[in-house]
Amino acid sequence: MMTNNEQLFEGIYLSFQPSLYRYFATCFNDNDAEDLCQKLFMKLWLYQVQNLHFVPNNWRAWLFRAAVNLKNDHIRLLKSLPQTFELIENEDSPADPFLLPDGSDSQIDQLCVRQALYALKERDRDLILLKYMGFSSGEIGKMLDLSASAVRSRSATARERFAKQLNRFAQSCE
Repeated sequence: MMTNNEQLFEGIYLSFQPSLYRYFATCFNDNDAEDLCQKLFMKLWLYQVQNLHFVPNNWRAWLFRAAVNLKNDHIRLLKSLPQTFELIENEDSPADPFLLPDGSDSQIDQLCVRQALYALKERDRDLILLKYMGFSSGEIGKMLDLSASAVRSRSATARERFAKQLNRFAQSCE
């Protein structure tokens, strides 16, 4: 029989793992996305064990704030490692509409989008990815310590910067 903590954890996992995986997969390859999801839920489990009465007001916001931090830590780690080139492994998987806005399934297009995302400042990348994951300006503001209007304004600027970077990388990928 499962304890209340185990039931709570299982419910949270089943509810949020798919969207957290998509968030990580937008930034990294499938293997890294799986690893980061596992790390995130392991941290949550350990936190739950240590703080038995921990219940945030909004699980989704709390988990995605933790995911943003984990993603940023992983990017810092990757930047410290020697650079390698890796093609997306599974060509038969359905294309992510964010990575491929025109519906193309070209690995080159995916690489251009990822390069454009990585070329952005961390704050711009976070705004774009969190908006893409369906968070409201108010929710993003709480996660990033900004007002909702600041999120909307900065998101518009971040999208413009992303579009410029994407055009730049798309021309070099042709």
